Amino acid sequence: MRIEPEISGVQIVVLGKFNPVIFTPAWFALNKLLRESVTTNAQVQVIHRQVADFTADWLHLQVTNDRFSIATQQAPYERVRDLVFRVFSECLHHTPLSAFGINRNVHFLVRDSATKDSIGMTLAPFEPWGPWREQLDLDGKHGGMTGVRMSQFRPSGRHEGGSINVAVEPSAQVADRPRGIYVGVNDHFVSEHEGERAARSLMAVLFEEFRGSIKRSDAIIDHVMSLAEKEG
Repeated sequence: MRIEPEISGVQIVVLGKFNPVIFTPAWFALNKLLRESVTTNAQVQVIHRQVADFTADWLHLQVTNDRFSIATQQAPYERVRDLVFRVFSECLHHTPLSAFGINRNVHFLVRDSATKDSIGMTLAPFEPWGPWREQLDLDGKHGGMTGVRMSQFRPSGRHEGGSINVAVEPSAQVADRPRGIYVGVNDHFVSEHEGERAARSLMAVLFEEFRGSIKRSDAIIDHVMSLAEKEG
């Protein structure tokens, strides 16, 4: 990427029906999904029949009754893909799954708040807002773009309900917030099957599409970053 991110990560979210209480660090070790050296030092927030939440080395896991999520901010990102694939292909292949998303998230800094405001105006021009635009002072306090979202529905070859969704907004996580920008890309895939067949087909798609999805997401993020150079 043309601007080194302050925060950069990947998250895979799987939708379906889950039993959160089973997703303990010990379960991952027992099934040889993670090394014991990783799970032994896991920081568990909660393990409950309605939610499981823990951090272990390079990953953060959150599971509710209808959502399974593993995220990381450490490359190589393929580890997330491989772990999710193994969970639902080797251990829990009977689990009813309906969809999954590959999420690429980046927070980066531009050189000053004026550059950030200029990017905001490029993505969300003031002119269509009529006389009210005169009140949108670009001093970081009184107005400007607070979020833009764009979606591509059913990309070529994808089942109904699949989409690519991009969000751009000021970053709330970097230390220098006046210069921070967040870009998130959600690549959403929906199963055309039901039951165990859905799990098999979705995991096959995840394994096949992951690298291409990350490459496409990085290109979108890089283009948003390029808008900062146009102001130079």
